[in-house]
Amino acid sequence: MKTLPLARLQAREDHVEAFKALAHLTRLEIFFLLVRRGREVPAGEIQAELDIPGPTLSHHLDLLRRAGLVQSRKEERFVYYSARSDMASELVRLLTACC
Repeated sequence: MKTLPLARLQAREDHVEAFKALAHLTRLEIFFLLVRRGREVPAGEIQAELDIPGPTLSHHLDLLRRAGLVQSRKEERFVYYSARSDMASELVRLLTACC
């Protein structure tokens, strides 16, 4: 695995995947919504808030989840999503370490 030293931090492949996932406007909007809420948000609420068709939302949420930016929890027929603050903090630290 190739890493880039940035101060005392190192960029990893999972950071690259997270930045790739955020390089799409819809996914960035979903991520921002989850970060601002600071809690679990049901998929239906995300869909209503951002006016995204269900299948499209599912696709974007899956990419964000696989990139380590969000986590999900299923309860009965509802799926709840929340931002992974640990990964968001790592990305912020990486960006600010080189500035």
